[in-house]
Amino acid sequence: MTSPTNQPSARPVFETDLTQTPLPEILVTVYRHKAPGTVACRRGNELKEIFLDRGHIVFATSNQVRDSLGDRLLNEGLITREQYDESVRRLLKSDKRQGTILTEMRVLAPEAMLDAVREQIQEIVWSLFAWDGGSAQFVPGRDLHREFVKLDIPIPQAIIEGVRHAPDAKTLLSRMGGRHTLLAKSGKEIAELVLDEDEQLLLDRVDGKRSLGDLVNLAPLAPGVNARLLYAYFVMGLIDVKRSQAIRVKVQTNAGGRPSR
Repeated sequence: MTSPTNQPSARPVFETDLTQTPLPEILVTVYRHKAPGTVACRRGNELKEIFLDRGHIVFATSNQVRDSLGDRLLNEGLITREQYDESVRRLLKSDKRQGTILTEMRVLAPEAMLDAVREQIQEIVWSLFAWDGGSAQFVPGRDLHREFVKLDIPIPQAIIEGVRHAPDAKTLLSRMGGRHTLLAKSGKEIAELVLDEDEQLLLDRVDGKRSLGDLVNLAPLAPGVNARLLYAYFVMGLIDVKRSQAIRVKVQTNAGGRPSR
């Protein structure tokens, strides 16, 4: 959904630079507290917002025309130029979203329209994971009474999908350590997270013996995918840097004395 005038009305709880705190780390913090609210991301004249509730992503908006439902449907050949222009004409005369207007125009079957809206909202979310700069702020509160279609994606699941869109795997890896860093599973479990076979295999291979560099290069997934997934596991607390244990050494100080430690 596009939203040219939608601005957060409440005071932000925090603000950060996405180069300092990537989006997955922001979302994990919100998920930990299950706080309802909006993550508003700005880059130049772009504004995209992710709406959160109970630790789930429920909606997203963008002020960019290229992200609008009408443009998506037009580019995919699902509506005509005439239908598109009519939806824009009605959009300028009302406070309704373009998706609502296109639904009222019955340009697609109801189920097809719902699927198109969900895909469009998800694409806005995934596009934010690809940002390599900009600012972000979290504003608490709920304000989605006008939305006729909502998502229900647990934040952990969104992170697993979203990191695949991250532009620079090396930058993500650097937040975990160097190529010789040893990683181990933390023992933490996330009930709302479902991994596919390859994702689970990579997680299982984090055994405290393989280095970050070794894990990245394990088949069957490509190194770039492994790097992004390992970062996601790290951010969510499923894996952590292996801590070395102190070794107690007995030292004999004299022939007849007791050993010191």
